[in-house]
Amino acid sequence: MRGVPLSFVLPTDIFLVVMTGQEPPNKPHGVDGPTPPDLGMGMTAVTYLLAGMLVWGGIGWLVDHWVGTKGIFAGIGAVVGVGSGVYLIVRRLGA
Repeated sequence: MRGVPLSFVLPTDIFLVVMTGQEPPNKPHGVDGPTPPDLGMGMTAVTYLLAGMLVWGGIGWLVDHWVGTKGIFAGIGAVVGVGSGVYLIVRRLGA
């Protein structure tokens, strides 16, 4: 069972190796093939948007508590975060 992560080893695979001496198929269960080539870029774009919104929205929330307002700066921070996320997507990914 060399080279196979433990999360992909099923009890039936262990039974086959130990009891019958046969190796299980090389393809782990649940793997359909190679990942699409642009999957990494899409996940990066979504991460930029979410992270920008959460970070700048959190900073706005802290400013709200400091100033004593209720959500005004958090909303502004979320919008600024989405804008910065779009900027990063265009700048780094060339979209």
